[in-house]
Amino acid sequence: MFNVLINKSSKFVGVDSCINNKTIRLFCSSSNQVNNKTPFNLCIIGSGPAGLYTAAKVHRQIPHANITILEKLPYPFGLVRSGISPDHQNEKKVKNTLEKVLLEHPHQIQFIGNVDIEKDIKFEYIKNNFHAVVLACGIEGDKKLGIPGESTLKNVYFAREFIGWLNGNLKDQHKQFDLSNENLAIVGQGNVALDVARLLLKKNSDELKKTDITSTSFDKINKSNVKNIHIIGRRGPLEVSFTNKEIREILNLPNVNTFINDISTLEVSEEDVSKLERAKKRTFELFKQHLKPFDQEIAKNGNMNLIFHFLRSPVELIGGEGEGDGKITLSKIKLEKNKLVIDEKTQQKKAIGSGEFETIECASLFRSIGYTGTKQFPTVPFDFNSVSIPNKYGKVLEEPKSEKFINGLYVSGWLKGGPSGSIPNISANSEETASMIHQDYESNQFNHNITNDKNCDGGHNSITSLLQPNHKIINFNDYKKIESEEVKRGKEKGKLLEKIIVFDELKNIINNS
Repeated sequence: MFNVLINKSSKFVGVDSCINNKTIRLFCSSSNQVNNKTPFNLCIIGSGPAGLYTAAKVHRQIPHANITILEKLPYPFGLVRSGISPDHQNEKKVKNTLEKVLLEHPHQIQFIGNVDIEKDIKFEYIKNNFHAVVLACGIEGDKKLGIPGESTLKNVYFAREFIGWLNGNLKDQHKQFDLSNENLAIVGQGNVALDVARLLLKKNSDELKKTDITSTSFDKINKSNVKNIHIIGRRGPLEVSFTNKEIREILNLPNVNTFINDISTLEVSEEDVSKLERAKKRTFELFKQHLKPFDQEIAKNGNMNLIFHFLRSPVELIGGEGEGDGKITLSKIKLEKNKLVIDEKTQQKKAIGSGEFETIECASLFRSIGYTGTKQFPTVPFDFNSVSIPNKYGKVLEEPKSEKFINGLYVSGWLKGGPSGSIPNISANSEETASMIHQDYESNQFNHNITNDKNCDGGHNSITSLLQPNHKIINFNDYKKIESEEVKRGKEKGKLLEKIIVFDELKNIINNS
């Protein structure tokens, strides 16, 4: 449904559209002709889908804008490169669309990688040298369980770091994941939890070997001793966040037994099922079709075992014997059985503990229960309740629920709407932000005295002149050299590409090409 709003004073048409139950407000000029040729330097922090989509949409509305995209990592594309599971190459093809933004507009849209804000360059310096800044660098800070043993025992990990490690993300390469035991658990009821489980279940897979998974991580999975994978979630089978595509894929993997620990959790009323959306009904049907009560004899048939635990919350992680380094390794998880009740405030179902407990053996644990968020920029407000930067239509507010804006500061992607949403959602999200920038540009909202340096006109040059020659910045041409070498190494191994996971090696490739 679309609601059209006309702002006569600014000559802009506003459109409210509902996407995935979220209202997105889009603005467009009532005229396609842009007469304003005032110089405009825009900095976008983050080169994932949110950053690149925003750049493309701003360029379309302000064609002469000079856009600089800053990235902490030495390569662009964000979670498309490091967060999508290696066995889901179709989803990664969006990289080709995003890359066109940099290929087709090399003078207007420029990438600078290997720049850590606050460490390599101060955020205030960026603000002072650009007319506007867009924060599009995603959400950091994974949620913890907050239970005894979590911070003291070995082999307790975050699922997101594991996926990053598999994908060759440089910041995750120092992580060590213990896959030497038969029993492993994943806490979470979203697709990332399924990604971890599915990849571990695909050991010895030629299909996986031929992807862009690093050879180091593929070898580790191949030699894994994991046999039993437990997926644990506090909610029931009707409330999970798995998508049907993901759940169908994992439940149909060859040589995998699919179990449920407590068959009674699938016993739900027809009335409750009838209230579900079509997709949720299909998810429940898949569970009923594929999940069988756990059977010890079948579990020993040589296949790997995938066991779902619905309505269970970890309440304690229990250690085993100490090791040579003095640290104790995870051995068991204590779970509390939950029941669903209606929350009086929200009128939504929520899980509460029943006071009944059970314990399962587990030597490694992955957490995939969402994000807390972090305050990445000292002078920018962050709303920890919504896990986002407070904003209105992409324009940053001075504080949550404020009506006052921070002039020249915008937000796009997960930082704008919270840590959820698919690529199409992010595209619409960035469209709204770009339109707000355009509207402010047309109404002359920006400070045009952006630098006091007579030798620098601000914008892209202000970044390179500050960082070079002492800091190694990586431009888009440098990245293409890296990619070319990764493709070459991949062909030699009969795979899509072999990602380079050592930064000094990246630098040598750039310098010697």
